[in-house]
Amino acid sequence: RNFDELYRVVIALQTADTFSVATPADWQPGDDVIISPAGSCGQAKERMEGKDDLICQDWFFCSKKLDKEKVLKSIIK
Repeated sequence: RNFDELYRVVIALQTADTFSVATPADWQPGDDVIISPAGSCGQAKERMEGKDDLICQDWFFCSKKLDKEKVLKSIIK
């Protein structure tokens, strides 16, 4: 329907693939991305302590900032 929306979705899919993250609904380059859940209790504990510049709501839900310039530079060539 809308080319801008189609472009946004393609960029979101490429970002998810390139950076191994998930993008929430209505995500725009520069917005926070979602990190996959921790693979172990130790990794979950490290994430909750905030050592990796992650924003954790709980042990299973963390996000991080991803600069718009970094996203576009990595995807658009």
